[in-house]
Amino acid sequence: MENRGLSRTPWIFMVNIRPQVSIIMPTYMRAEIIGRAIKSVIGQTYHNWELIIIDNSSKDNTEEVVLNFNDKRIRFFKVHNHGIIAISRNKGIRLACGEWISFLDSDDWWDKTKLDESVKHINRYSCDIVYHDMFIFKNNLNYY
Repeated sequence: MENRGLSRTPWIFMVNIRPQVSIIMPTYMRAEIIGRAIKSVIGQTYHNWELIIIDNSSKDNTEEVVLNFNDKRIRFFKVHNHGIIAISRNKGIRLACGEWISFLDSDDWWDKTKLDESVKHINRYSCDIVYHDMFIFKNNLNYY
């Protein structure tokens, strides 16, 4: 059987596949920095995720920045949470389709293997919850 010009490279199609991880990202007035957080999700080595961004009716161009990421796994919603961030997080949880929920604030970012490592531990140890260290960067210094 001949190849007929088709690539032998395996392709991953995310059509009608339920994401395993739903990432909830509350935000407010973060247009200048939310891109870094979103890029850290898009750059994950683990690809079966959805990103649910809940904006507390920002007055800056946060929505425009988010919508410029042309990725069908990213969903954007607006709320009025009256300063109670739990309202935004809870809305994200209600909208989530994934088996697992993860939280990422819009002023933070992840190492590219964060989800991959978390899912490996979930599968290996049949976890109910995963918690891990964080790194704090300030003035080019690392704190653990």
